[in-house]
Amino acid sequence: MDPAPPVRRDRAISGEVGAYLERLTRDLRPGDRLPPERQLAETLAVSRTSVREALRELEQRRLIARSPGRGTTVLAPPAAADALTELAGDAAEQADVAELRLLVEPQIAGLAARRATDTDLVVLEQTLTGSHAGLTAAESLDLDMRFHLQLAAAAHNPLLVSLCDLTNTWVRDVRLRSHRSRAGRRSSVEWHHRIYQAVAAGDEAAARQAMTDHLAAVATLVRQTPRSERLAPVR
Repeated sequence: MDPAPPVRRDRAISGEVGAYLERLTRDLRPGDRLPPERQLAETLAVSRTSVREALRELEQRRLIARSPGRGTTVLAPPAAADALTELAGDAAEQADVAELRLLVEPQIAGLAARRATDTDLVVLEQTLTGSHAGLTAAESLDLDMRFHLQLAAAAHNPLLVSLCDLTNTWVRDVRLRSHRSRAGRRSSVEWHHRIYQAVAAGDEAAARQAMTDHLAAVATLVRQTPRSERLAPVR
């Protein structure tokens, strides 16, 4: 099923269209084609200029490719470096990954505050809208990882997206434990809102600090989780 067309109008129209098209590309396979500009404009009831601006941004982010005669095709996600990929498993010590996240993710948040477009802000908003303390641990974690990945995308550096995707994989089990409790899920949502507000305001220092404090809060939650709960299977 196609995602619902955007309806909000308080941001630039191209940002709403870009967020819609980004969701659409996630439902397609690499090599699949998007509808022509004219068809998209008619379907979304917007101008072709707004569609063209949105497509240009997705092309700059290497989510799509446009060429005369072939139209617009979906690209495969950027491949992570081989050396990093080999670490994605038991070889990646949790303490090392936590240190890596603390070094990298605040900088990602700062870059996002500097570079985020209307499309990026709409996509981040949509993830936050679906996040709340009443979700299951697995559902909450999925949105948690999606938010961090979308924040990396807002930094407009595909290598940071690949790195964030890998660290999501490395620490998934540990982060899942912090989402076991309603308090942990609530904390995640609250910190994501603070990070988003700093990014939306274009405040790089505040975004970096909010991410640093968020990671510290997660580490505290994990340490405070009883060992019996950390080892118990999570559904």
